[in-house]
Amino acid sequence: MLSSRLFPRLALLSVCLIAIVPFASRFHYVPLPQWWGEINVVWLTVLAAVLLLPGQPALFGRVPRAAWWALLAALCWGLQPWLAPVLFPGMNWATALAWACMALLACVVLALREHFGQRELTVWLAWALLAGALLQSLIGMAQLTGLAEATGGMLFYDHAHPTSNIFGHIGQRNQFAHYLMWGVLAGCYLYAAGKLPARWLWGLVAWLALLLAWAGSRTILLYLLALSVLALIWHWRIGDTASRRLRNVLWISCIVILAAQFLLPWVNQLVSLLSHESVGGASGLERLAANGDSMGSRRFAEMHKAWLVFRSHPLWGVGWSQFAAESVRLQPLPPFAAAGFNSGLFTNAHNLVLQLLAEMGGLVTLLVLGGFVWAVWPYFRERAELEHVLPLGGMTVTLIHSLLEYPLWYLYFLAVLVIFVALAPGPGARLPRLARLPLWLGVAALGWLSLTGLTRYDELLGLYTPLANAKANETRVARLAEIVETEPLFAFHALNTLDNYLQPTREQLPQKRRWLTRLAAFRPYPDVLLKKAQLEALAGDEGAAEATLGSALASFPTYAPSFLSELDPREPAWAGLRRITEAARQKLPPQYR
Repeated sequence: MLSSRLFPRLALLSVCLIAIVPFASRFHYVPLPQWWGEINVVWLTVLAAVLLLPGQPALFGRVPRAAWWALLAALCWGLQPWLAPVLFPGMNWATALAWACMALLACVVLALREHFGQRELTVWLAWALLAGALLQSLIGMAQLTGLAEATGGMLFYDHAHPTSNIFGHIGQRNQFAHYLMWGVLAGCYLYAAGKLPARWLWGLVAWLALLLAWAGSRTILLYLLALSVLALIWHWRIGDTASRRLRNVLWISCIVILAAQFLLPWVNQLVSLLSHESVGGASGLERLAANGDSMGSRRFAEMHKAWLVFRSHPLWGVGWSQFAAESVRLQPLPPFAAAGFNSGLFTNAHNLVLQLLAEMGGLVTLLVLGGFVWAVWPYFRERAELEHVLPLGGMTVTLIHSLLEYPLWYLYFLAVLVIFVALAPGPGARLPRLARLPLWLGVAALGWLSLTGLTRYDELLGLYTPLANAKANETRVARLAEIVETEPLFAFHALNTLDNYLQPTREQLPQKRRWLTRLAAFRPYPDVLLKKAQLEALAGDEGAAEATLGSALASFPTYAPSFLSELDPREPAWAGLRRITEAARQKLPPQYR
């Protein structure tokens, strides 16, 4: 039958598109900037599952270790609101649903591997990663040359740094470099497997090496070292011609990428001469040598804070996604006074293990990390194969990045990681036919929730910006308040949107204070803390107002001039806040005043 041949191919295509489409989304709209990319992962996963429904390969016939690991994680996140004082349990449940989707994706990957074989599935995935990397590199080149700005918004770019912040459509330079490294690894595997000619490979590697240099990610240097060691070990385990080819080509690729880091200043001059445009940008190596952005010290400070939070909440953690408030609470302490003038709200500790310890506690962290090791262990226990290098190398890049930043907090990065884990050798646990029906009901529920979420997402986007009509804004505030109280999955995002409508005035003062207090307890952004302090001062609670403002100035010191402009000198209640802010401004280095 045509369907028995066509549907598995379409399911395979859907899985491969997970490695391309979500990363290429140009839609990054607040209050849910990653929503489109992440929901594409869900839709493509559900589509692949539905395409496998007619027959062979049989989905859920066997369940891989990766799926059991993801289901365990879903259970941990789903149960935490009953074990710890979580402010927005819907954030836990949304994450639990994401993990459930990852379990489904792992089952789809195993079914496709049984149908197509390890080699064909890995080759398809490698082509997808390489195609995605090339697409991102073209977007990155458009950002570098200013073409992205000239397209009138068709391409995603940084308005403040239109030609020096190179991040593709992923939105962050280190994640962009992470993704391009997957592409390099995929190209090397395809060459070793005899699927990509050498002349094409070296052209692609040289091109991606330049874009990796322009991205300016310092983490690349760790990737190169780790991938070189992996290639050596896997050739030692396999010991055939193909593994030697892969080792050699991966080593040479790493040398090319490293050379591009050194050669970038001369390349910038050449491109500027040819394009008659000023092309700049420092490589990761240059940024590492300069070490002038204070981010290193701030990262270590946040890691230290995460460890302190874990020690205070060792069993169940402080609550999922609640590290941000702890970071602000701990910032005034002496150990963090010299952590650098980076005035962004750090919602993440920039270390996967410490973040899990702080927010989920020791037990869940042990289960999640132990489950991951159990899921990938067959790579090291079973006979080594050439096809293992792509998933293991991809996981190596992701795990290194996760120890310094937070790629796995985005579902599309997690999805590709789960695909890598699901490719581990082993047949998976056999599942009785009767046990498969609840899983198919789960697939239907996941698809239904993702489609209904589209309606709410569109509504929140439409409500984000206040109107000039005061009466219409009152209606919008009432609707947002209703979502906060009745729809847990979107409660925080609705409250975050509601903040746009809350002005520091005496009208509805008690209600505004309740909303700002709730938001500040979860996401104490600078403007949230300032408005909270202003409202507290208007209510006559001067002690609370000064404490709130002091916390804001400790965590976001460079905001002092902005705060001062927001504190109207004609309002007597804010006189004390102005004195505190002016004193903080005077203590800043001259460039921040």
